[in-house]
This record gives sequence, C-alpha cells and structure tokens, in this order.
Amino acid sequence: MTTNRIEAFSDGVIAIIITIMVFDLKVPEIAGGINSANVWRVLLSVLPKFISYLISFIILAIIWINHHQMFQQIKKSSITLLWLNNLLLFCLSLIPFSTNFIGANPLLPEAEFFYGIIFFMNATSFWLLRNYAIKAKLVSEKISERTKQRIRVKNLLSIAIYLFSAFSGYISPYISFILFIIVPAIYFIPEKITTEN
Repeated sequence: MTTNRIEAFSDGVIAIIITIMVFDLKVPEIAGGINSANVWRVLLSVLPKFISYLISFIILAIIWINHHQMFQQIKKSSITLLWLNNLLLFCLSLIPFSTNFIGANPLLPEAEFFYGIIFFMNATSFWLLRNYAIKAKLVSEKISERTKQRIRVKNLLSIAIYLFSAFSGYISPYISFILFIIVPAIYFIPEKITTEN
C-alpha cells in the first residue's frame, strides 16, 4: 500500500472524528421565555462543552498536521506501519467520547482522567508509529539524526505530560486543564526538519 493511500484514509477518519465532536454542541431549549438574560444564561451553560471541543479540535488539527509532515518524510510503507497507523486512528476515534465527558463534567476528576488517558494513548501511539518508521528506516535518509532525536524527545515529553494530566485532576482540575493546553502549545508549530549535508 502506498503512503499516499494511508495518508488519505487517515485524513478521512480525522475529518469524521471532528464532525462527530461538533454534533455534541447542542444549545438546550430556552426555558422561562426568550429574553436576553435567558439566552446568555443558556449559552454560558454550553461554554464548558465549547471549550473542550475547541481544545480537542486544536489537538486533532495539530495531530493531523504532524501526521501529514511525518508521512511526507516516509518513503515506503510496511504492514507494521499500516497497523501502527490503524492503532493511532483507533485512539483518535476515542477523542469524541472524552471530549463530551469532560465538557459535560468539567470539574469531575474522572472526566480529567479519561481525557488525559485518551490523549496519553494518542501520544503513545503516535510515538510508536514515528519511532517504528525511523527504526525500520522507512523515512528519508537525508533527515538528520539531531532532528530525529529532537522529535523523539518532544514525543516522550507529551506522553509524560498527558499521563500526569490524567491523575492531576484528582488534585485540581485546573492543573489538568493547564497541562492539556501545554502539549498543543509545544506542537503548534511543526518541527523544523533539518537534513544531513
């Protein structure tokens, strides 16, 4: 299978995941008569769901960008690469569940736990995919070892942060929220790829 086909399938799955997530953003029925006070009260009640959707959307967009960048570096595929990519897509498919759960229960430690664990699974599966591609020499030989090492460190850092965020909700949900934002901030600008001379 060509890497272009894997990438196209992955793009489709990510697009569906984003679409499913937005379906959970529903405005409740406005009770007590339609007036400005009631409208703003109802809209504010949806704010936690919107924030969780926004964070998840940004993370998914960053994963999509980095996935695209990684597959631009991969020169050939293998059956192991295919299944590791499927593992990543499975983990990504769990994001709507955790997004809805934390949006409906923003201060519940278990909501932070599941949100953090699912993103920990995503970060781990992305690391497994990238690490395999490098070790199996599926990536371009021109990419410098320094770049590969820098990418590995960032991947492992994000895994550690997400794991810590899952449990920090039991201390304070606000710590978890801060950690949830740190990882996309680290990856917001894709890694600059340097090549060997």
